[in-house]
Amino acid sequence: MLAAPSLAPAQVLEPTGDTPPVLGARDAVVAGGFAAAALLAVPLDRVLAERLQRPAVQENGALKIAAVVAEQTTQPGLYVILPAVWGIGRLVDDRTTAAAGLRGMEAVGIALSVVGVTKFAFGRARPYVAHDPTSWRFMRGLEGSEYRSFPSGHSASAFAAASALTAELTAARPSLRWAAGVPLYLGAATAAWSRMYDDRHWATDVLTGAAVGTVSGLAVTRWHRTRPDNRLDRAMLGVGVELGGAPRLLVTPMRTPARRVARTVAR
Repeated sequence: MLAAPSLAPAQVLEPTGDTPPVLGARDAVVAGGFAAAALLAVPLDRVLAERLQRPAVQENGALKIAAVVAEQTTQPGLYVILPAVWGIGRLVDDRTTAAAGLRGMEAVGIALSVVGVTKFAFGRARPYVAHDPTSWRFMRGLEGSEYRSFPSGHSASAFAAASALTAELTAARPSLRWAAGVPLYLGAATAAWSRMYDDRHWATDVLTGAAVGTVSGLAVTRWHRTRPDNRLDRAMLGVGVELGGAPRLLVTPMRTPARRVARTVAR
């Protein structure tokens, strides 16, 4: 994934005209699909929780290892992995890799912000606290982590990273859609499952978290794609800037100013 080829060395940023909305029809379909899945899972919350807590499942060594690895890779792992992806991209002058890491960080930050507010507001008891998926109380999340079950922060983080990385990488190279998307989303799904396996979340918690994360990733990548000349990208990626008027500045996004090449091209 990190070796994905970068975009063409020199980029011309054209005006985008009317800026499209951050969320499009595709995003609405994705969100609607997750919402439908969460609604369908409501009557299964208790059943799935009970099945995952059966001794035969809990004592399975392979499942235990998978759950631990998935959880730790998501949190705190993503807080190290995503900055590292961005840093490696900058180090080797690979804009695609750097942008993927940056988009992932942005998406995870947005997803966790949404999830954090929601957790406090809904005040849902975690499965290990009350074996009752209907145990909700407004603002009970302020009483402690045991009442912040809905939605899952791990699920939101994992799907935000998967969504942003997949969208950014495939925008630069469409052939990576399956090669990058499948393992990333499988990893995110495993992280979501691990939270149910550890009795920390209900099925509806992880599905809602997945929805928040996926939409956050899509929104972030779409926002940047439709607003190429933004301060964050100029600061973090070294993107070429449209100067306005007749001339345009073509900037090669190199890591250091000494290696930055610019030339003026007449319209």
